[in-house]
Amino acid sequence: MIDFPAPPHDTDVLRTPIRILIIDDDRVDRQIYRRFLLADDKSTYVITETESAEEGSRLISDGGYDCILLDYRLPEADGLAMYKALNSTGLNPLIAPVIMMTGQGSESVAVAALKCGITDYLTKEGLTAKAMQRAIGNAVDRSRLRRSLRENNLHLAQINVELERRSAELERVYHSVSHELKTPLTAVREFVALVLDGVGGPEPSLEQRSFLEHALDGCDQMNHHLNDLIDSSRLDNGKLQLKVLPTHAGRIVEFALASIRASARAKNLTLKSNIGTDLPLVAADPLRLSQILGNLLGNAAKFTDCGGTIELSAEVAADRTDEVEFVIADDGCGIAAEHTSHIFDRLFQVSSAGDELMGSGLGLGLSIARHLVNLHGGELTVESTLGAGSVFRFRIPVAVAAGPFIV
Repeated sequence: MIDFPAPPHDTDVLRTPIRILIIDDDRVDRQIYRRFLLADDKSTYVITETESAEEGSRLISDGGYDCILLDYRLPEADGLAMYKALNSTGLNPLIAPVIMMTGQGSESVAVAALKCGITDYLTKEGLTAKAMQRAIGNAVDRSRLRRSLRENNLHLAQINVELERRSAELERVYHSVSHELKTPLTAVREFVALVLDGVGGPEPSLEQRSFLEHALDGCDQMNHHLNDLIDSSRLDNGKLQLKVLPTHAGRIVEFALASIRASARAKNLTLKSNIGTDLPLVAADPLRLSQILGNLLGNAAKFTDCGGTIELSAEVAADRTDEVEFVIADDGCGIAAEHTSHIFDRLFQVSSAGDELMGSGLGLGLSIARHLVNLHGGELTVESTLGAGSVFRFRIPVAVAAGPFIV
């Protein structure tokens, strides 16, 4: 074995040398390859030569090369058999790209070489420096790209493992928060309600009643936020399942409207419903469909000024008789065009002025609604004009079979 470092050019300090291993029993051929490579004014090379298949196998196993020029005919064995033997040891991911060199062109040899994983194939007859330099450059570039992809994939796999660990940890925190907070929260709410009803003492005054009602509202709001956190976690890890039933859409619409009547009255909002005649049953989880509509209506009430109007409609889709379309429209503040594509992102919120807001609520309602619509096989969309209101739409398929069944 002889090492021949290439003489440096003036710009070589800026280049990374390409490490070449030549395995060829013909000394003249090796000298030609070396001369071709050292004539390259665009790349520098560190060249190692050997005439032995056995030593070549050892050098390849040791690694450290960017490209291997392998003669097809060697005294101990042909280059193809040598390469196959190395592959059988499990070294393939570590082997540098191999260019097979043959004395005479043979289509069958070329096909066999490429099939077993050899990168390229050159014939010695008529070989030029440019052809060799180009073949080596292409082989090295592809090899480096594959190596970079392997490293990136490994890095991404490690990141994914860490993300899964953190996700599981966060889910445990959510469930712990749910258990540790919801139980005492329920007790607090019940005791406040008892005092409000005059149990255990005199009837509260009007001012005290107002305080207690605010306390009840706070308990309900906190319970709602806790439920959103848990639902968001379960949606992320795929643990939230739907119990799909043939569901009366009209009843769900009326129930959803009833759930926000109190907040609507507080802002003097007008609630309208438009339920199509002979509306068919839909294939939906009643509780989750109610949650979708409740979240969308609550969002509409939040961003509609006092005296405004919110309308919820449910009708068979004009273009699809096997789907029911739900539409929630308001004449509120609307959404700026730059925010429309983000409003379904978790934790993203906008203020009533149309600016991004990170303070009111948790910003999970629309994200949860979108995920639940997706689980039903639909898509939640929005059309909005700043200062003129918003329209949210989604569709649920018509029920075609008796339930229940789990999705």
